Amino acid sequence: MTTTPDLPTTVEAYLADLDRALASADPRERAETVAAVREHAAESLARHGSGDESARRVLDELGPVEAIAAEVTPAPRPAAPATRVEAVDVVLPLLAVVVWPLAPVTLVWGIVRMRAGVGNRALQWLTILLSAIPTLGGLLLLLLHRLSSVSAEGWFQAMATVAG
Repeated sequence: MTTTPDLPTTVEAYLADLDRALASADPRERAETVAAVREHAAESLARHGSGDESARRVLDELGPVEAIAAEVTPAPRPAAPATRVEAVDVVLPLLAVVVWPLAPVTLVWGIVRMRAGVGNRALQWLTILLSAIPTLGGLLLLLLHRLSSVSAEGWFQAMATVAG
């Protein structure tokens, strides 16, 4: 392992700024980048002298800290937690299909669970879809039954009152 000589305070401050700018980078790449920049600065200062003028020249050569930080790979983000599958989310779509008179109840229950942000969203959407079909179908059948039980004359009168 090579040791680097003491660097001027302006270079040390630059390296500290670089380290802070790399806070969101992959930790290993962060350490390697700071070490490489430190080594480059030390070599340049050894060639051109260790004065303040040489230090400024080295820092100008390196460029802004932000430019170096932008080229470094960001740290991997933690994986999103797997969506939990709860028994309720599995039972609701089954109830909507098997026990279709409960479809309005499962429709409301699925919507409430989705709005609460708990459980598995895919299964909740399935519940809403499977519950909405018999619920809306039942309402349509009820409406058609009501309309068919009205005589043609009464139907026209009802439509005229609705339209007028």
